[in-house]
This record gives sequence, structure tokens and C-alpha cells, in this order.
Amino acid sequence: MSQPNQTSKLAVMRDTKPQFPEFEKFASSVTSQERAKFAYEMKHGLRANQAKGEQTKETVQKLLKKARADMMKHEVKSGEAVLRQAISLEPDNATAHALLCELLMKDSARLLDALASILRAVKLEPKESGHYALVGTLLMRMQKFEEAIDYFEIAVKFDPKNYIALARMMHLKAHHLRWDDFDKIPTYLKQFNKVGILSDPFAFLSLCDDGDFQKQRSISMVQAKHTNPVKAPIFTGQRAEGQKIRIGYFSNDFYNHATMQLMVGLLETHDRSRFELYLYDYGSKLCDLAHERARESADVFRDVRHMATDELVEQATRDELDIAVDLKGFTEGGRLDMFNSRVAPVQVSYLGYPGTTGLKSMDYMVADRITIPSTLRKHYTENILYMPHCYQPNDEERYIAQVDDTRASHGLPEDGFVFSSFNSPYKVTPREFDIWMKLMKEVPDSVLWFYCGKGEITEPLRREAERRGVDGHRIIPARRVKPDVHLARLKHADLFLDTFNVNAHTTASDALWAGLPVVTKTGEQFAARVAGSILTAAGLEDLVTTTEKKYHDVALRVAQDPDYLADIRARLAASHSDAPLFDTKGYTRDFERLLEKAFQNYIDGNRPKTMGISAA
Repeated sequence: MSQPNQTSKLAVMRDTKPQFPEFEKFASSVTSQERAKFAYEMKHGLRANQAKGEQTKETVQKLLKKARADMMKHEVKSGEAVLRQAISLEPDNATAHALLCELLMKDSARLLDALASILRAVKLEPKESGHYALVGTLLMRMQKFEEAIDYFEIAVKFDPKNYIALARMMHLKAHHLRWDDFDKIPTYLKQFNKVGILSDPFAFLSLCDDGDFQKQRSISMVQAKHTNPVKAPIFTGQRAEGQKIRIGYFSNDFYNHATMQLMVGLLETHDRSRFELYLYDYGSKLCDLAHERARESADVFRDVRHMATDELVEQATRDELDIAVDLKGFTEGGRLDMFNSRVAPVQVSYLGYPGTTGLKSMDYMVADRITIPSTLRKHYTENILYMPHCYQPNDEERYIAQVDDTRASHGLPEDGFVFSSFNSPYKVTPREFDIWMKLMKEVPDSVLWFYCGKGEITEPLRREAERRGVDGHRIIPARRVKPDVHLARLKHADLFLDTFNVNAHTTASDALWAGLPVVTKTGEQFAARVAGSILTAAGLEDLVTTTEKKYHDVALRVAQDPDYLADIRARLAASHSDAPLFDTKGYTRDFERLLEKAFQNYIDGNRPKTMGISAA
């Protein structure tokens, strides 16, 4: 039998036009991607075979060690390539699959891939607590909160010392008013006082009001992840006369997020004759109006979401920043690693995280005399920059939607007193709820308008009311709406009842801007003192209390004394033009003077120190 004519076959193939151009384009793209991936892996030594005589297990362990190091530095590409090489050598290595899940879940577009990886790990090691904790964490990212709680409980069952799972379980239960373990929280928290215990600092803010405890959680996390922080460079004296101070703001929240709602006015009001603004965005979720306002306010806006830590630090160094401002801390997506490596000679923690970072290279934290009085300064590793009024900025241009609605359209009674709670549900504990139910008994025609967020917690909330002798249908759920519409609906409430361990922050300013009074109780930690600072800056000090009894008594007076409520509303209306809280320009000038003072301290060759300014 004669052989096929290979030459003629190739000629035909060359002369024939592709019948499926879309596929050809796709195939070409894949081929080019594979070439790029191969080149990348060769360049970084990721395709090297194991050393001569080295066992496969030794090679895999080295690869896993490198992957962990890459992940710490946000070297996502390298980390993934290393892990996939480890899996190719040892397909049944559960740790490699779990690490791959941990890496992939950092990208919201790859959560399903992450899920596949962790389920493979679970199948290989069905009794490993850490795998179930990762499933729970992934479900949190996917906003499957009830399911996440179940997996954290499984993780803790397999290993009661899985403190990450325990902390996240408690935090998520708080989100869903699962108070069955509330009495056990003090016992749980004692376990975290042991040396070297790691956990999410943010998860504890609503669980206890203890400044020293929160400080230790931050320090433990930092010590586990970051070593040998970079010190500030010594000033060389090489600075041109009249040179502007260059400020870098770092965040992944440059969009319609609580942080931007507060500070976009500050960004726009900065004095450009004295300051240059650099914004470093490492992952904003939306390109909305707030994002555009932030972009337009900057001299330079950098999208650095795909930069590893070393690259980001190098970029900031090339930009020759004078002051770096971290807007995240331990909130979701925060990257304290870059500040440990130092991106500017002066580094400041501001606004995003209501507590200490525990990071030695974070020189300062912005506060005021109410959020951090001198007696509580010991709970912060940073030096404090004291604003003369409230530490929190506000945008006096915030828009309130013009909505033609009524109380009835929100399920509220046309008559009767409307108590409200627009804090995120995780901030609410049985302590506050007991007082609120007592108030509702004392004010018979009242209702509680309760923000439920995305979760379905109306029925659990009503059951808790019934247990306290209050008709559950007097709890009226409020759903998530656009910020300007939320501001508009607040006019239908009479009083905002604040939470204790974590006060209303942006939410308190929202309420006051919309004309809704807030009653609060100050505690010890920063998060428990914010609303007191906000109300004081609005001229409403009489709504700031220090005990649960006084909190109850002030709220009851507001509900029962129409003249007192009318007086509060009149003062609140005047605060929009008279009070420091809503003076964006005045706040910005004070903030700039404070940053200048901190930078001058560096120029003078001094170590960072606590300092403040007087009102202009």
C-alpha cells in the first residue's frame, strides 16, 4: 500500500482557508498565552526539574515554601505557577490544593476555581480543620454567610484551636444575629490571649470593647506576617525651595464606598499649590461617580491592582512620595505589607480601620481627643496625629435624593415614634437589643426600623423581640438602597439608636446629614468612641452618654419629650452650616496643617512623635 503524500497534504492545508475563524483566533490566543506562561516560568526558574538525587517530596516541600513566600508578597503569577508545578509532581498533596485555593480566592473572578481546589483538598484530607476553614472563608467571599458559618463550626469541631475559624465563626454569627453562643464569647476570647495566636483583628471589634486586647490581636498578626520593618530614610537636606509635599493615598475603595463617601470632598479640596496627590488603587470594585471624582482629584492616579508588593514599593519610591496614607488597615483587601516595606518616609494610618495596625513602620494614626484621649493612648502602636475637632472628614456636597415617599411606603406607621438602627447587623449585641426592647415597651406606639443588609434576618430578629415581650411585627426591616436614596428615607425616622462596641461611623454622619438625631454610648476602644466624636463636632454633646442607663434615659427622653426633640432637630439643622463636622474646607485645611507638621518633624531629623494642632 502506498504511503500518503505528506507534501500534498501540507500544501492543501496551507491553501485552505480556516472554516472557523473564531476558533482559529481563540486557538492562536491560547497558544500565545501558553508561550508567555512558558517564558515567564523559565525566566523565574519555575520549570526547573528537581535537583539531582532529590526526592519528589523534598521538591514539593520547597515549592510550597516558595509559594507561601510569593503569596505574602502578592506575587500571584509566580505563586500559582509554583503551586501548579507542585501539584503536577504530587497530585494528591492536599496542602498544595488548599494553598492554590487561598491564592485564587484573592481574585473575585476566580472564586469557582478556588472552590474546586479546596474541595479537592477536603476529599484528600476529610478531617483537616484548616480545609473547612478555607471553605468557610471562600463562602464568605461569595456572600454565602449561613453556609460559611456551618463550615467554620465544622473546622472548630475538628480542631478547637483553629482560632482563625473560631474568630470568623463568631463574627459571622454576629452578622446574622445568631446569639446562641453570645454568653460563651468571653470564654472564647480568653483563648486568644495566648502568645502567638493568629486571628483577624477586624473580627473582634464587635465582640468586645477592650483596647489592649485589640492591640495584641493586631501585633500578633503583624509579627506572624511581617518581619524587620523598613525604617524611614534619613533626610539628606536635598529638597527644593517651595517644593510641594507629595501625598500618596493607598486603597481598594476608590468607588462609592463608605470611605470615599466621607473623604472625596477632602481630596477635591486639597490645596494644590502646596500638595501633590497620588492615588494608588489596588482593586476598586466599581468605576462609578465616586471613582471618577477620586480620579479627577488626583495629580496622578495609578491602577496598581496587579502589582506585587515589591513592584508597588518600587513604584511609590520612583514617585518620591513624602507621605503615604493607608486607608485600609485590617479591613478587606488591606495591604499592610507595603507599609512594612515602606513606601514613604512618613506613613499614616487613616480612616479605614478603627484601631491600631500594630505595625512598627506605621508612624502615625489620625485621631482626635475623643476617639483617643491621652489615657487610652497606650492601646496604639502608632504616634497619634490629633485633629482639633473630629478625626472624620465629611463631604458637604453629599446629595440627598428628592424622593416623594411616605412612612407607609417603607412599612412604617404614619403615627408613632420611629426608633431606628441603620448600623450593620454584626454590630448589634443582646446588650443593646435588651435596651431597645425596653424602650419600645415604654413607648407603646413605637417601632424599630432595623437595617437588615443583604441577609434575611427579619424572622430571627422578630423572634428575639418576642422573647423580650415585644410584638415581633413592631420590627420593620430596612433593605439596602442607593446612598442618596438612603439619606432621603432617613427623614422618616425619629431617633437613631447606636451600638456599643462598634459605633456608627459613616452611618452616624449619614444620619446627622439627613437630619436624624443619634444617641450613643462611648466605650474604650477607638471603634466604640467614634459616634461620640461625631456628635460633639456637630454640637450635640448631650446625646453622648457613658453608661447603658444614661443611654436608655436620653433615648427615652427624646422619645417622650417633643420639645426636646424639636430643639435637637433645630440644632442639627444649624450644624450643617455652623458645626465643624460638615465644614469640608475647614477640615481639609486642618488636616493639611497636621500632615505638614508631621513631615516637618521628619525634615528636622526627629523621630515620629504624637502631636496635634489647635483649631484655626
